[in-house]
Amino acid sequence: MKIRCLHGYFILEETSLGQISDFINYSGLPIAPKGDQYTFEKLALAPEHSFKGAPFLGFTATENFEGRPWEVFAANGCVYDFSRDLVVPILSIKTVTLIEAAGNFFVSPGFILPGSLTAEGKRVKDYAAWFRRDTQRFYYSEVTYV
Repeated sequence: MKIRCLHGYFILEETSLGQISDFINYSGLPIAPKGDQYTFEKLALAPEHSFKGAPFLGFTATENFEGRPWEVFAANGCVYDFSRDLVVPILSIKTVTLIEAAGNFFVSPGFILPGSLTAEGKRVKDYAAWFRRDTQRFYYSEVTYV
């Protein structure tokens, strides 16, 4: 299964039958269809706009903005914290994660929470990952930082 985290917004794509079900069983996180792909249930309702001071998925928007949901996330400096099912400011994430190079990809002990800090103090903004159901592991092909 391919996973894209774009500014704290998630797009999940099955590359073979049953991967979404396996991911749900592994993570316990609620998934919902969004067009031809999937995302977390809360994000499936993400509007393509925000108004400064108004609620945006339970987060108080900091900007007036219109665009794709991940662009709205970027404009407002927020991410989806899947561990708490909340949209929060990226700077509020205090989790430290280990990301190591392993040939032409990166590995981490688990599913990276956007906004997490590396041991070097870099804050994770975006990533592309693959969840392999045979190993129940995440392999990251791209990680970008704030």
